Amino acid sequence: MTRRHRTLGHALLAFAVITTALLAACSDTPGQPGPHRLGSASASSLLTGSVMPGGVPARFVAMASSPHPPGIVLYDSSTGAVVRRLLPATRDGMSVTGLSVGTAGTLWITYSRGPKLRAPGTLGGFPEPRSCENEIVVWHASTGHASVYLRTGDNVLISGATPSPDGRLLAYLESGCATSYFNSYLRVTDIATGRNWTIGEQIPRCHLINPAWSADSKELVVAYAPPATAHYRGPQGSCQAPLREELVLVNATAAQPGLRGSTSSAQAHCEITSAAGLSGSRVLAIEACGGQMYLRGAARLLLYDRPWHLARQYTLGRCTDGNDLSTDTSGAAALVSAYLYCNPPGNKQPVTRLWSYVGTVLRPIVRLPQGTLAFSPMTW
Repeated sequence: MTRRHRTLGHALLAFAVITTALLAACSDTPGQPGPHRLGSASASSLLTGSVMPGGVPARFVAMASSPHPPGIVLYDSSTGAVVRRLLPATRDGMSVTGLSVGTAGTLWITYSRGPKLRAPGTLGGFPEPRSCENEIVVWHASTGHASVYLRTGDNVLISGATPSPDGRLLAYLESGCATSYFNSYLRVTDIATGRNWTIGEQIPRCHLINPAWSADSKELVVAYAPPATAHYRGPQGSCQAPLREELVLVNATAAQPGLRGSTSSAQAHCEITSAAGLSGSRVLAIEACGGQMYLRGAARLLLYDRPWHLARQYTLGRCTDGNDLSTDTSGAAALVSAYLYCNPPGNKQPVTRLWSYVGTVLRPIVRLPQGTLAFSPMTW
């Protein structure tokens, strides 16, 4: 998940999307992915490993901006300590925009950059067509090698490539390079055949989409903020504020121009900032509340039974400026992180908190003093 700020001015919404770290290096020659060796301890058990009491995997992977240097890091789930650095945080100027664990101990890493701005400092900046670059790379823990699954053309921008739990499908966000500003849609690909289709490509610009897989790999749980109007005519790179976020359960196996599906809305003055599918047809989501400027209100973890019955809710704290939610491949357990930025009671400085969620128990794991969201994106 990304760190977000909201600022209104003249009915325009300027969004800042800040990823807390950069990306991993792979190959330098097009079509010839270069190896990245982990070292003497490379094995798939680095990613799968043992489990903690209650069934929580003992390790997870995240992008990290510290300890320095930044990179893709394997963490201990019980302490938040660094177990091993897996990959560095550089790749020809691209940044990590997606990190997921696949089957057989693989990491799926999305790298992207662009668009360039022809007029920085002006409203929207005038994004330049054909100034983007993207790759989806699969890193194999058993060998320490990386291979390029997809390298796109320069006129699209992608992010968040995530394989389905059964390993058959891949979903990611896609947009035009110069029209990418809060204007993404979903592309789903059959990994074995390459057949692909889109979902939401005809939604008007100035919307938010943040997808996650259901545990049965048949649907996508989408945190979605619809556009306020179908006819916003401001310059590219600027947007009118979208409507209140909602959760939409979308059929992942068929193309559609919009986002049709069973829907549940956030509470008034709140945003659904993260979502994930759990086993047993359940859904976890994080709802953060506050005014239009900053989310200074409460943040809660929500557990839904279908069809959108709110079964439980848990308090995460107040003043969140970024959070992340990631389930394990079985859908039985989840990790939850939140950056609490405005000194909640007892904190002398901003802090990232990490919890495990198993069954119906939310258990605090670690508190990390940090000036940004420390674990994001994260996967396990």
